[in-house]
Amino acid sequence: MNQKIIVSVISDIVTDQRVQKECNTFHKIGYEVLLLGRKSKNNFGLNRLPYKVIRFESLFRRGPLMYLIFNVQLFFYLLFKRADILWANDLDTLLPNFIISRLKKNKLVYDSHEYFIASVYKKTSQKIWKKLENFLFPKLKNVITVNDSIKKVYAKKYNVPITVVRNVPYKFVSNKNIENINLPKDKKILIMQGIGLNENRGAEEAVLTMQFLPDEFILYFIGAGTILHKLKQMVKELNLFSKIIFIDTLPYRQMMEYTRQCFLGLIFEKINVTDHHLFALPNKFFDYIHAGIPVLSSKAIEIKPLIEKYNVGDCINSFEPAEIASKIISISKNNELYNTWKRNTAAASEELNWENEETILIDFMHQLKL
Repeated sequence: MNQKIIVSVISDIVTDQRVQKECNTFHKIGYEVLLLGRKSKNNFGLNRLPYKVIRFESLFRRGPLMYLIFNVQLFFYLLFKRADILWANDLDTLLPNFIISRLKKNKLVYDSHEYFIASVYKKTSQKIWKKLENFLFPKLKNVITVNDSIKKVYAKKYNVPITVVRNVPYKFVSNKNIENINLPKDKKILIMQGIGLNENRGAEEAVLTMQFLPDEFILYFIGAGTILHKLKQMVKELNLFSKIIFIDTLPYRQMMEYTRQCFLGLIFEKINVTDHHLFALPNKFFDYIHAGIPVLSSKAIEIKPLIEKYNVGDCINSFEPAEIASKIISISKNNELYNTWKRNTAAASEELNWENEETILIDFMHQLKL
């Protein structure tokens, strides 16, 4: 009988590419995989996954009650299901997995997608999560995370061995079967994509920047987040309807068909706010590279060295919209430099892909401790 692994995540299974890639790898190397999550309005792609998916219903989409209900549902589900390995994605699924692993003697893996504590802005909530992390983390034996900065923080704080598995995408191949998407050829399209249109990620500055750019530039937001309504209100107040376009969350390959036709991929993490943003290495960085477009980013300590190593873009020096616009205009006028960056994305994507990265995950799986 194949070993069974139950993976749990509170984020949207449909759009969480890291979780899907990991489960695909587990399935490929012979595990029986069950993925547990929370029901959302998105359904695309789930029927094509090669493993079983169960999503719990909830009356709440966010807030303390959402977390509480999901964790109770998860605990009782795990209590009555056979598993050899329990895989908890982020701190918000760890407690029920930890308790069940102790009760039933399962191997437990903790996958930290971000520096979780720093991503919580409400002080009361942060205190609760800190206490939980301080209690659970020192007891963990199998931990992975997404980059070296987060690994160093956790390793120093808890003295626990941690493996880095970056959230890089599969090699991207344009799909002719996807509906033909033709973006304006006479425009230089800026893009900020993904599910993270949230606070302190520079989306507001991206909107404000468009005031200072000529009409040849337009901005696409693809995805969702907590400030989406605010962004649309800003566009209305600034009368930028002709320069900024919003597109709902899309299946990954369809989103990439948009991205590959763009001029620059934007990542404006507010690195001066919390370590959560300073240490960020968001999926969109790798997606831009695989789509073949250069990156313009803030100086997040995980992103800046990659931009410099592979020579695939530049960093902004401030979050002043006029200065960002000036930087973008300068890039658009230096065709030689821009084309060099664009060519270099191909070489970078040959290294920064899941086909390479999953070998680290597979090796990690062979060394799990009880």
